[in-house]
Amino acid sequence: MKIKSAALSAALLGALTLGLSAPAHARDKAPAVPATLQVTGQGEYRVAPDIVTLSFEVSAYEDKADTARDKVEETVTAFTGALQSLKLPEKAVVAQSLSIYPRHEMKDGKVERIMYSASRNVTVRLEDFAQIATVTDLAMQSGINQVSNFSYELKDEKAARREARRLAIADAKDKAGELSSAFDMRLTQPVSLSYENQGIVMPRNGMRLMAAAAMDSAGASGAVYTADDITVNATVYVTYAMEPEKKAKD
Repeated sequence: MKIKSAALSAALLGALTLGLSAPAHARDKAPAVPATLQVTGQGEYRVAPDIVTLSFEVSAYEDKADTARDKVEETVTAFTGALQSLKLPEKAVVAQSLSIYPRHEMKDGKVERIMYSASRNVTVRLEDFAQIATVTDLAMQSGINQVSNFSYELKDEKAARREARRLAIADAKDKAGELSSAFDMRLTQPVSLSYENQGIVMPRNGMRLMAAAAMDSAGASGAVYTADDITVNATVYVTYAMEPEKKAKD
């Protein structure tokens, strides 16, 4: 029995020794985790807008619905007729649908009378900013009582977005090159790429244009209107694989 016990103990000790040595052997053969570098590239492209859309609101407030409607339609007709002298492209002028609804004027908690509010929006799209002053002048002369908005666009928005992406990519490459070189590493290839379209930031001076148009109704044709640049932003995320510089020299 003692011989058998000694043999069994030796077998167990051998198995334990083999089990303990296996992980060390496996670690020797495990592949090294590749070094990587993550960078974010940002691009900001600024460009002057080349399209402006002027929005005007025509409104009337009368005690009869048909009277309010007729006043609005008369003003819109006068304005769109005056714009024909500018020979704008087709669809540059859009007169939207007429809106009319009753409004109850209250007194001492009771309806004193019913009035009617009618309104209609007219938009004018221009590619020549020199015409902004003329259009606002014609609007005021036609009896339009509210300039509701000036908005800006780009004819070729795709080209602007493409330029922003180009700047973001160049920024990512520049950062990656600088960082890898500082740590004596060499970039091999990107292992992941992602792109974020951050949209377009429009000029903020539309309110200044509207105020100028309203204040200069008598001589707007001599006014000068300017717009801030449109800002197009883009962001790229890149992960590069790297290796030590000495490997590249071997």
